[in-house]
Amino acid sequence: MAQKRLLVVLAHPDDESFGMGGTLARYADEGVDVHIAIATDGVAGSVAGGYEHTLKELAAVRRRELDKAIEILGGTLHMLGYRDSGYIGDPANQHPEAFINSDFMEATGRVVALIRQVRPQVVVTHDETGGYFHPDHIYCWKITHAAFEAAGDPQNYPEIGPAPYQPQRLYYTAFSNRMVKLFALLMRLRGQDPKHAGRNKDIDWTKIGIDPRKLNAYIDYRRYWDVKRAAGAAHPSQGGGSSRNRMLPESIQRRFMAKETFIRAYPPVPDGYREYDLFAGVNLAD
Repeated sequence: MAQKRLLVVLAHPDDESFGMGGTLARYADEGVDVHIAIATDGVAGSVAGGYEHTLKELAAVRRRELDKAIEILGGTLHMLGYRDSGYIGDPANQHPEAFINSDFMEATGRVVALIRQVRPQVVVTHDETGGYFHPDHIYCWKITHAAFEAAGDPQNYPEIGPAPYQPQRLYYTAFSNRMVKLFALLMRLRGQDPKHAGRNKDIDWTKIGIDPRKLNAYIDYRRYWDVKRAAGAAHPSQGGGSSRNRMLPESIQRRFMAKETFIRAYPPVPDGYREYDLFAGVNLAD
């Protein structure tokens, strides 16, 4: 029986830990061959208080943090090599080397090459909203979706080897708007404005999250809670560590919130469909 292989394509250094780190840690520990592709260098990101000195070499700092986080989670790192584009309206959007300004076919080809090299049964990326409408997340979704469709077709990217290969599953990271509404309420109770959240006050919590009926995969990572926390703490310039998620006691979070959720994009399933393993029903014959 062939080994299970997972390829995750995400936009920034830290998306692998803050987002689906529990899932990655769980599958790596269970023997899955986990590959994590990061599209950008994170150079346009902001930094947590006390890390302003890192801004002059932020790309290098974030790469060191990423390497440490990947070591904690388990898996193999791949860098797509693009420049961070920044959030909506950031001057970095206009940089000629920004990820969102890259040639679409060329960027898609980089993911096609990874798919043909790694030969994953399962591919995961951001959803079409990018979670919170980050331009890099959305562009990452676009090229990964296109690469998923192109990788198995010998007529597409014939110059890119190895042989064409078609993964069996495509998932998008996503989270329930019910949870978002809970956090928005908690923010209001603490005198915070959920429409202007985050370090730069540019995240509107009232507009993110999706209908829970559209979430299809639920991955329990309670056994890997501490691993995900350690991977997040490996990104101190981005606020990783004990300062994150203080709105609820950790004991409550660990017991009731240690699940990461995904949309199954391919093969499509109806609203309300649920599964608890990204590899359930996957044919492992290579």
